[in-house]
Amino acid sequence: MKNSSEADILAVVESAKRAASNLMRTGRVWEYSLLSRIMKSPDPIGRQPRSRKFLLCPICKKTHWSLPVHLRRSCMRTSSEADILAVVESAKRAVSNLMRTGRVWEYSLLSRIMQSPDTIGRMIEELESRGNAVVGIPTEAPTAAVPAVPDVPVEAPAESSSESSGELYQCPDTTKQGTSLRERMASLGYYKKHSLDHDLLVSFAKFLQFDMSNENFKQEVENVARFLYFMDPQQASLLFVRQHEKSREYFLKLSEAGLSKQTVQNYIKSVKRFLKFHTGSTDLCFTDRVLHEDCKNYISFLDNIQMATSKQVSKETTRKRFDTFQEGVLSSTQVTAVLAAAKKDFLAVIGKLHAGECSPGHQLTLTELQLVLYYLEAIVILEHAQWPGVVEHMTVTEWISRRRDDTRPGFVVVAVKEHKTAATFVLTQEQEMWFDLYFSEVRPVMLGKKRKRVEDDDETDERFFISSTDKAIYNASNDLERLHKKYQVPKVTSQMARRAYETATKELSDVQKTKVAGYLTHSTATAEKHYRMKEIGSAVDAFLRNLRGDSE
Repeated sequence: MKNSSEADILAVVESAKRAASNLMRTGRVWEYSLLSRIMKSPDPIGRQPRSRKFLLCPICKKTHWSLPVHLRRSCMRTSSEADILAVVESAKRAVSNLMRTGRVWEYSLLSRIMQSPDTIGRMIEELESRGNAVVGIPTEAPTAAVPAVPDVPVEAPAESSSESSGELYQCPDTTKQGTSLRERMASLGYYKKHSLDHDLLVSFAKFLQFDMSNENFKQEVENVARFLYFMDPQQASLLFVRQHEKSREYFLKLSEAGLSKQTVQNYIKSVKRFLKFHTGSTDLCFTDRVLHEDCKNYISFLDNIQMATSKQVSKETTRKRFDTFQEGVLSSTQVTAVLAAAKKDFLAVIGKLHAGECSPGHQLTLTELQLVLYYLEAIVILEHAQWPGVVEHMTVTEWISRRRDDTRPGFVVVAVKEHKTAATFVLTQEQEMWFDLYFSEVRPVMLGKKRKRVEDDDETDERFFISSTDKAIYNASNDLERLHKKYQVPKVTSQMARRAYETATKELSDVQKTKVAGYLTHSTATAEKHYRMKEIGSAVDAFLRNLRGDSE
């Protein structure tokens, strides 16, 4: 407005202030029912919901003119004044962040949300990340909704002999237990964290990523960032090492919030590794010897906590094993039930690709692209009883380097050496064709690239399985669960599948049992030794196929 009058400029400023005031009063709390109606409307992107204001109470999820008075009278009436003031300060920072970043939405972001498998859940996640709160979320999963965005191909083929299911992967329940735990953790403020751009955390992240080659380093850094925020919401520092009692309180509160003992143990390990990095890989011992010594003492303090919690972890593991024993062992048919249920839809999609109706994969809907991905992941995890990590770590190079089975020419052996225990699985000629169609037709679309021939793929160190967000698969178990939910088949995990196959070997000789165990676990010392197990893998695969009743 450089050419406008001062009066016009002041009028715009006053209007913006009124809009900000209204936003703070009414724009931060969203009814789940409203979001649900918006997601089901013909044009969910165009239906921009109204906004809302004041300071938001993180416990009751309501805005109040005077949050301190509300907390003293209601939600935190038994808490100390210091705790109440800390919550108020946190709410003020959230308001400031909301005013700065929470009012402008990119259309592309909204579009991606609408195309995601769980539109409501994804929208809730985005709103909460911007300082909003969603209330009225049903405790039980609502019935699968009609997709908010029509699931229509870019260019529909003129004729199609078979059609796959048209609905998106609706997984709105996100498990009742997980949702309530997440809400409880958020309401207690345990998800609040310091910026990951802080020097202490940036250096730790680089250490994990490059020195330790930890691919999931971000999760560990976030664990530390949450811990540091609890110890001092104002500033991230190493001074928490002088607060043993408060540290013990934090880990106790995580357990009380509902986290498993193993998860709490993981938090402790993250903090411990964080301190070991700063005491052993930085100049702390030269710049502040007293603090360096305090950090070493704190590590010993964490060792004592770990010793105490390790017994609780063992008891927790024992209870899980007992529950597993009570459930019984599945048959091979039950293990692969989801593959049988989804096969018709899967083959319909493969038929489009194989017949050349797609160019390349661009005629497929997002649902069909995901179906191909999830089905192939399920083949590796359920039919071949491999760990989800095998799916997550399999590379393009390993797929291109697959070998023809010498004893059975119709089969190929795929070896994944980057997985922590290494792995081998055997594919039939038909399955090889499915995987190859995914690689040449579907994967480039996931990456947003044009069609590439196998020999033209220069990025040979890329992950073979790519999600619809053009990133490597982060959690194959989640994909497997989505496939089970879509076809309403009882959930089967990788552990359940492996246990079923291991139990089926009880009538075999010790030598055969050892071969099966090797095929399932691959506890080899090196990946090179693992590559020499191709013949064993082929023999065991034949046994597993016979167990399932598959034909050669």
